Amino acid sequence: MKARIVYLNEAVETVDIITKVEGDATLATLPALDYTKINYIDFGYDYFNAGNDEDGYLVYHQVLYNFGSRVDHEHCHRNNELPIYGVKRGEEAMVAIVTGMPHDFDICYGTKSGINYIYARFNIDGETPYEDICVQYHALHGADANYSGMGRCYRKYLLDTGFITPIKDRMNPVLEYTKDSAYIRLRLAWKPVPTPVEEQTEENEPPMHVAMTFRRVEELIDELKKQGVDKAELCLVGWNKSGHDGRWPNPFPVEPELGGEDDLRHLIQYAQENGYQITCHTNSEDSYSISDMHDEKNNSLYSKDGTPRLGGAWGGGRSRTICPVPALRQAKELLPKIADLGFRGAHYIDVMGIVNAKSCYHPDHPLTKKEYVEVYHDIADVAIEQFGGYSSEGGYHFMCKKLDYALYTTFADPFMDVSRFADDESIYYSRLIPLWEIVFHGTVLSNPFTCSVNAAVKDKRSQLKSIEFGSRPTIYYYSAFVTPQDGGLGNWMGNTDITCNDQADLERSVDCVKQVYEEYKERRYLQTEFMESHEEIAPQVYEITYSDGSKIVVDYNKETYQLIKA
Repeated sequence: MKARIVYLNEAVETVDIITKVEGDATLATLPALDYTKINYIDFGYDYFNAGNDEDGYLVYHQVLYNFGSRVDHEHCHRNNELPIYGVKRGEEAMVAIVTGMPHDFDICYGTKSGINYIYARFNIDGETPYEDICVQYHALHGADANYSGMGRCYRKYLLDTGFITPIKDRMNPVLEYTKDSAYIRLRLAWKPVPTPVEEQTEENEPPMHVAMTFRRVEELIDELKKQGVDKAELCLVGWNKSGHDGRWPNPFPVEPELGGEDDLRHLIQYAQENGYQITCHTNSEDSYSISDMHDEKNNSLYSKDGTPRLGGAWGGGRSRTICPVPALRQAKELLPKIADLGFRGAHYIDVMGIVNAKSCYHPDHPLTKKEYVEVYHDIADVAIEQFGGYSSEGGYHFMCKKLDYALYTTFADPFMDVSRFADDESIYYSRLIPLWEIVFHGTVLSNPFTCSVNAAVKDKRSQLKSIEFGSRPTIYYYSAFVTPQDGGLGNWMGNTDITCNDQADLERSVDCVKQVYEEYKERRYLQTEFMESHEEIAPQVYEITYSDGSKIVVDYNKETYQLIKA
């Protein structure tokens, strides 16, 4: 096995990779190197190879690519939700698990002279790694020689190392309720996105749109009770000053236009008295200049060039990324105050689970990517201690140690029209597979896609895809809040929305919640089971098997599914 070293001066060298066998795995590492001169390292580039005409596929990210005729081309995929990739060739398969420096590699794949390949590229950029680069290679045989076997292999590694814990083994009253309930997010208020004012002050702050007051949420609760939805976890988005992304990191005072703190406390008590779990949305990643807690010089995550890292432009303006160290201090200060309002549930902290780990070069709080992850875990622990649970926007592998629920695990579109790539032989895509779910289902509750948010009011295929990927139903009132524009950001959860603009609208929306909740009640017991296998048993017919022996068969031809209980 070889590693190709590309130096900062563009020189290239090939070295042998050091391997040893431990159990059923081959562990591969590098000899001693002078990393200060290295740009990147192509690790094991000669190991996972297969001809265009062979029977099999590559697996990367959450994508399966069937071998086929391709022109010479290479892609490198950065920021990987899962630190694994694999290949199936005939009756055999192999999966690679990046166990050393898993936050610093690209998955590179392509074709050269009729040979398909896939490997890890470690990005060094002249810095000595904070831990040894290491990749485990696992050969898979028989019933394990497929993408389900790849996912099971990585899950076993995470369980054996104690990185993840099954839901069954960490069950508490909050998590049990979360597992059994429909998830309802309510975007109460927001300023325009994209923002017309990137650096906001109290004088130039754009006006806020109010979609739901706290009293209006109580009317929603009444309708949920009336229609027989007995378990729902409500998450208030934009309850804070100036609405969604209004003035992070400070959420206080509670937004007066929604009813202020008195009405919020009344709402929380009202929800709980009616049997509903209620929590809220906060942010430990972004800081806006309008906030009285904003401190760009001292709190920002610094880039390698010594400047504060800019984030996205949202409701509060142009954000600066907060380093996890000051973000943890803020969480310890603010989350207890938010919990004191009465919230209890899987508290939602935005962004943390949807972005890759980053380094901080601030002289007062430098962090490696490994340390970045460790401090993010500490922030999650504060949420768990204060509210009983923790959820976030995505399902990056390093946050799954703490996550109870992921809002979506990928932005990718499962209904992408592959035929449009027919004339582009540089595209490596056949279909999306539930690789993340095979690894984490039974340890993290989730919704699989941005497009499966509000699946209840979308087409039948969206509903079936949500079921196929084992989701907890996710309803989002006013999910479509981005101002229409040419190019740029759109409504990433889709333009089909759930709203409650008047009484008839409210009743219709709750009817949708009721329908999806009743469907979920039949299969929610599977949330504590592992997803053991996923297989296309006929064209557009998929069979999913769970660890208790239950099966779900999803038929997109007939637009139906069947639950076969063990």
